[in-house]
Amino acid sequence: MLTDDYTRNLTSLPQKIRASIGHDIAGVLDFYERRPGIYQTIIPIFHEDGDMVDIYVHDSPKGDGYVRICDFGMTLMRLSYTFEVSTPARERILASILINNGVERGDDGLYLDAPIENVYQSVLRFAECVQKVCNMRYWNDDPRFRPETAG
Repeated sequence: MLTDDYTRNLTSLPQKIRASIGHDIAGVLDFYERRPGIYQTIIPIFHEDGDMVDIYVHDSPKGDGYVRICDFGMTLMRLSYTFEVSTPARERILASILINNGVERGDDGLYLDAPIENVYQSVLRFAECVQKVCNMRYWNDDPRFRPETAG
């Protein structure tokens, strides 16, 4: 675990994250600053069509020692192209997926606040949740989840 004195001397969020995950994994995870203080993660996790999974990190409202991992609404936007979360049954299933993965829904879209020392594992867990949400589109073929029959 990082000491508070050490992390205070690091100036950017990516520096703190890289220091917390160590050298073994640091080469797999990189960051691209999209806006001041908001970084897109560059990690080899892709959707079925080859697009990279959109994952961003920024300071968490929980304070020092935490990072907010989010998608800025990209997951639900992507899902909306082929599947609408338009019934109570679909809302319940979406809520269940989020709860089971420790992910919440808010102004940042889907998000997860994680301790900085667990950020790599949390990014992987978040990506897994994004994949599960995006796979809801396959339920269009299931009559239990069609808007005209679901309830």
